[in-house]
Amino acid sequence: MSQFDDFFGIVVSGSKGLAEQTLQGFVAQAKDDTRNFLNQSKQQLQQWTTQLALGQLSKLEFEVLVGGLKDLAALRALTQAGIAAAAIQRFRDALITLVIDAAFKTFVP
Repeated sequence: MSQFDDFFGIVVSGSKGLAEQTLQGFVAQAKDDTRNFLNQSKQQLQQWTTQLALGQLSKLEFEVLVGGLKDLAALRALTQAGIAAAAIQRFRDALITLVIDAAFKTFVP
């Protein structure tokens, strides 16, 4: 299993806790949306995490780049489940933070 796969797994499993905290359940939908977001962003995230690990990107630069992906997190399954927009936005913000934290934990010594 690659380091990126470990990172991917941390984010997906962490989305369960985020869903329980911010969405009062809807764990399956949150995990589906998280996987979709990661798959849509995979190429960029692989490039940026590699650059982060090699010291070619600072933590701040990485945070800014990942923060720019927030609009890609469409979270369609949660929207279809009827979750309020404010709750979805809280989950989206927490998901971006989770991606950043998981990258630092996985790729930065």
